[in-house]
Amino acid sequence: MRLPIEATPEDSRSQDWAPHHVSADLFCGCGGLSLGFTMTRRFSVAFGCDISPAATATFALNHARDDVLPTVYTGDIREMSVDAIAEAISERGVRQGELGCLIGGPPCEGFSQNRSLNSGGKPGRGVSARVDKFIDDPRNRLFKWFVDIAAASQPKVVLIENVPDLVRHRGGETMAEILDALTEAGYIATARVLNAANFGVPQLRRRMFLLAQRISDFQATGIRLKFPEPTHHPYPLGHQELDMDSDWLPGDAGYWTTVREAIGDLPDAVARGDENGRALVYPPANLTSLRMFLRSRDGVPPLNHIARPLGGSGLEKLRRRELETPEEADRNGRRDHYYYSYKRLRWAEPARTITKFVYHIGSGMFAHPEADRALTMREAARLQTFPDWFEFPTARIRETSGLIGGAVPPLLAMRIAQQVAAYLDALTLAKLDAGTRSNLRPQVSDAVVRRLEREEWSSARQRHEPLRLPLAADLLPDEVAEVG
Repeated sequence: MRLPIEATPEDSRSQDWAPHHVSADLFCGCGGLSLGFTMTRRFSVAFGCDISPAATATFALNHARDDVLPTVYTGDIREMSVDAIAEAISERGVRQGELGCLIGGPPCEGFSQNRSLNSGGKPGRGVSARVDKFIDDPRNRLFKWFVDIAAASQPKVVLIENVPDLVRHRGGETMAEILDALTEAGYIATARVLNAANFGVPQLRRRMFLLAQRISDFQATGIRLKFPEPTHHPYPLGHQELDMDSDWLPGDAGYWTTVREAIGDLPDAVARGDENGRALVYPPANLTSLRMFLRSRDGVPPLNHIARPLGGSGLEKLRRRELETPEEADRNGRRDHYYYSYKRLRWAEPARTITKFVYHIGSGMFAHPEADRALTMREAARLQTFPDWFEFPTARIRETSGLIGGAVPPLLAMRIAQQVAAYLDALTLAKLDAGTRSNLRPQVSDAVVRRLEREEWSSARQRHEPLRLPLAADLLPDEVAEVG
């Protein structure tokens, strides 16, 4: 079985009722969210903004191949008025209220568990000099500004990404405030923590996503916007010998994709200084769906694939940690916070979370599974599911690492975008008159054949009877969440 990683079928775009949608990306970073949306072939990006020049340069460079070039703004977005943003989007042919999706990950510092009592603002509930509402904390002004933009521009869908701790901060009060603010802005919103590994990303990365739709659209159609269903599940058995099995590529069977699937088909990394003089050619490899998703198809070799050998101190720490048992880590005080520093990735498992500090092996499980070196930035980008043609133009390793680690994995973004596109299509279809809609119904088979398509037969049964085969997740106890 090969799970679909390619974008939605082209024939869906040929229908008049399935239009091309437009999104705008606030706090775009290098563009992981936007890339996922454009790779569905159902969205174009009209606008992107970020305060980091390296981020917007990367964003603009990699969207240059799109049919519609986005307007890119570099700087403090609060210096742009709502009208100016609306005008920038309208220059790409999008009228007020017609934006398909407003996306972004507004930074917010005021939900930290160590939040200061003297954070400024108006006192409330009898506590002097304390901000009692997340939405009123000046450290979260960008989050509030994002909601204000949504209220003013009224996009059909709002997508917000943030760290998972946001949903449990202050016993859920913070999330309740955000949902209430979006309700006041005219939206029904739902939040969920998603694990990227459950959607084909070779990485155990958990993030909070909030999806919101206009209340008016729901009242008119009764259609609810939903999160995508997982496409991949953890493997029920873990064996160290799988690390040595180059044929262990479980993603196409519906299990979590692995580090080997993500980076095992890359050519050898080049030494710094040789990147322009040595042609990189893909070696022969078993081309799984993930690898075909990541590989360039226009002859462009893997970019940013420069080897970074370890120094003597780093290599010594790496080898010492390889021999350390969990019990020894407990005694050395590293079990909780530093257990994964100076450690190698495992070929047969997904990577741990790729962070902004992926360039430094002391900051996480960021050493190559076999070679005595840190990950190349291309390997880190692949673990985030950036395709090989996606270029990070900055030569500063920390800057590149920050762009990669701070991004939403494009493959996860694409799964969400496909769900958003299906919802927007349903809205468009629901608003057509009955006569037009009846002419657009897809051709279907007869009821008997459709029923047969939902049934299965087993040689273990004496009579024909539908049989539900268990998924990998059904084989695991509820508390098992990770491999190894």
